[in-house]
Amino acid sequence: MNNVRWRSHASVAALVMAMCSASGIVQAQEVSASTAAAEPEVVVVRGIRSSLRSSMNVKRDAVQVVDAITAEDIGQFPDKNLGEALQRVTGVQISRQDGEGRGVSIRGGDPNQTRVEVNGSTAMSLTVGAGDRAVDFRDLPVEFISRLEVVKSATPDMSEGGVGGTVRIVTRRPFDSRKPFFAASAQGVYSNIAESWDPKLAIIGSRLFAGDTLGVLVSATYEDRHLFSNNARTTGWIRRTDAARSRATGATGRDSDLNSDGVKDWIPEIPRLIMDRRDTKRAALSSVVEWRPNDYLNLFAELTYARAKEEVYSQFLQLSGSSGEIDYANSRVGADNTASHVELVSTSAFPIDLTYRNILGSLTRTQYTSAIGGKWTVGEWLFDGRVSYSKGDVHNDEINSTAVVFGVPRAVIDYTGSQGSPQFSFPGLDVKTGQGVNQLDAVYNPRDNVADELAARFNATWTPSDSLWITSVKFGVSRTEVSNESLLYQRTIRLANRTPMPTSSGAAVVYSVPAATLQSIVNVNSRVNDIPFFKTGDLGYSGGVRQWVDNTYATYWATIAASGTTMDVRATNPNANTMGSYQAFLDTWTVEENTNAAYVQLGFRFDNDFPFPVDGVIGGRLIDTDTKSSGYNRVQGTGGAVTFVPGVREGGYSEFLPSFNMRMKFVPNKWVGRFTASKVMSRPAPSQLALRRSTDIVGLTGSRGNPDLLPFSAAQFDLGLEHYLNADSFWSVTLFRKDISRFIVNQSSPEVIDGTTYNITRPVNDNSPVKITGVEAGIQYAFDFLPAPFNGLGILANVTVQEDKGYKGTNAITGEALPYPGLSKTSYNGSLYYENDKLSARLSYNWRDKWLITPTGRGNLPEFNKAYGSLDAAFNYNVTPNWTVFVEGVNLTDEVRVEYNADARIIGNETFGSRIFMGVRFKN
Repeated sequence: MNNVRWRSHASVAALVMAMCSASGIVQAQEVSASTAAAEPEVVVVRGIRSSLRSSMNVKRDAVQVVDAITAEDIGQFPDKNLGEALQRVTGVQISRQDGEGRGVSIRGGDPNQTRVEVNGSTAMSLTVGAGDRAVDFRDLPVEFISRLEVVKSATPDMSEGGVGGTVRIVTRRPFDSRKPFFAASAQGVYSNIAESWDPKLAIIGSRLFAGDTLGVLVSATYEDRHLFSNNARTTGWIRRTDAARSRATGATGRDSDLNSDGVKDWIPEIPRLIMDRRDTKRAALSSVVEWRPNDYLNLFAELTYARAKEEVYSQFLQLSGSSGEIDYANSRVGADNTASHVELVSTSAFPIDLTYRNILGSLTRTQYTSAIGGKWTVGEWLFDGRVSYSKGDVHNDEINSTAVVFGVPRAVIDYTGSQGSPQFSFPGLDVKTGQGVNQLDAVYNPRDNVADELAARFNATWTPSDSLWITSVKFGVSRTEVSNESLLYQRTIRLANRTPMPTSSGAAVVYSVPAATLQSIVNVNSRVNDIPFFKTGDLGYSGGVRQWVDNTYATYWATIAASGTTMDVRATNPNANTMGSYQAFLDTWTVEENTNAAYVQLGFRFDNDFPFPVDGVIGGRLIDTDTKSSGYNRVQGTGGAVTFVPGVREGGYSEFLPSFNMRMKFVPNKWVGRFTASKVMSRPAPSQLALRRSTDIVGLTGSRGNPDLLPFSAAQFDLGLEHYLNADSFWSVTLFRKDISRFIVNQSSPEVIDGTTYNITRPVNDNSPVKITGVEAGIQYAFDFLPAPFNGLGILANVTVQEDKGYKGTNAITGEALPYPGLSKTSYNGSLYYENDKLSARLSYNWRDKWLITPTGRGNLPEFNKAYGSLDAAFNYNVTPNWTVFVEGVNLTDEVRVEYNADARIIGNETFGSRIFMGVRFKN
């Protein structure tokens, strides 16, 4: 959908006074558990308006700045994905994979800087390669959830780790209801891009035993989904100088001055079409056992488990970055010296290589959080403690089957379509057959990443009954032991019959096979994709290549069979400089982090000392972390021989994190003001702490990780005002500022290793300050004053406007300063809902402005994402008090996500289609 001008800042500011985000959302600023001596009685809310009202009451009584999303009923959440639900909170923006919400950014912070907890236990990252600490929100089902909280201001009793903020996932518990309950749902999910209906089932049940002192809750879900996305990508754009092969020296050449105007033009590098296809089976289980023998003692044990296995059969068609020579007479230049139409021809020196690549295999993500603990009240004292264990396990069983045509006669890549995406044609070549295939690769790259945390925490809270201004004193200690492990093997069996023949090196071993055999393997075992490329969304042109060779497992196994060997990654590697192994030593490492923490905080209240009542929390948290990195360093000797030497490096750091949260009751239950100030931190990515040192004695260059890295550090402030209009309606405005005083960048500098000076690239801490300032505004309004049936109407809206200052990244093309990565200057949500005793309906729109994906993408060029919006809708009808039918739609307008590095140079057009959920829900 084209972004029209009404999405300007001024229009958005007006919109906030009329609409708000999705149902079930409020900017609930909930008091931390540390500020209360006892838990309030849990009330099970039902319906959109009840959910909003309950959350609004929490907001009004809060000290911390917390936005909340509350379930509308048992097993009924406002959205079908946790990430997509969180995007409707002010200041929250998400990243997606195959259309599903995956990572969460808060107030401009990277997903890597968001801490996520499940019932107080750390949720571990499931990122392949451990390149960050971002938590994947796709696999934990919404049916388990009672409430989501986005905590934007810290208190000392909170575990550190969120420069952006902390997301708390709170599942249902047995004592949420004194009466036994059971709920279940069955639904079908339709994806228009996959042309498939997929099942999802969920159950949840709870009961109290032993005179209502022992509670047990069990919930489970299962789904089998086809998650597809298509992407028309130009991986990079380059300018190339080759005076010996320019337009002045011949009709074809390599120099990128296409029109002889003396200016190097931008030409595409690795243009390709991608069909990402994942058949995903997800199973999840949540169980809680609680024992409350009296009002003073509460013991519990809990487990939340989720597993997703993706059977991958993704399909690529691509040209390599160095393919062919440019046919100058038939190539054209468009805006900003960017090629709008390029034709390539093969020469003996520079043949065009066209690749049909399929990523097969599977990706399995397993995560669980578990804890045992309890609370004990003795007079004015509350003691609580817990021991928790969390684990995130990713096994990427990656298989590639790749067919290559070296020497394609001609390749045409056209960019004149309305969306700037590449349109291919290959005159004389049938891309639906094995015609011309002269190389086949069978690749096996199994990778394991395991992250786990063992934690123990103990807290004590004193709540004096006779103090004039002290409401509570809380202190505690904790110990966490975190381990991140990485293991990777890589092996390629390559069959070839071309000139020149490739040579064996690294993980690849080459076998000479007749061309007829190679083409027969493709023709017999591969197929053609049955669903055309980019059947949803707007690609900007009709026609072009929509179907091509689709390699299968049969192609993969036939390739291995033709080599006369087997695919054993633990076999001996015959190639030089591999130490006889297919193990990727630089991706084999362990990072351990052991942290001791202690804190103290004071709750205060002044009812009569100021013109209005004031209360809050003040205190500090001290943490001390020891790190240990073990793995391999790559060393290249003077004779060129490479060895991988085991190594161990230790590091560590200490931080003091003060915080202050204050609430001002200007008019009780009507006008509330807030002020907060705190210091927060986020730890480096595990892969940044790993050794991974590689040196080149010839060029005297190298790279490595940095076990001495310090965490991201920031000071943050909030100033807010809220006005509560009635029992269901309010508006709020919050000014915020985040001063990031320490972050992490890659830097090259001289380093002496074994007496030799190398220029080493490594991650380092940068203390140049970056400031993010912004404003969040929201309104929730129920039209209950209208006559029936219009009294069921309601609107919600919020908007976040923010900007950054001080980020040192610059655009390598223009030299201009870049914005802070991941930060959209404007984002907003709007929802209109209706609800009565029989039905509820919601129409929601979410939009975020453009943002910087990375300052140094391919060719060290910045990569941006264009503004993106999504329209969703939901309808529920209560057939009886126990049975409900529902239908929901996500991305109803088939929005396309667009990436670019300059306005004239698009690098990605991704479509993932729309999703329709239809089903039935039961509750007793």
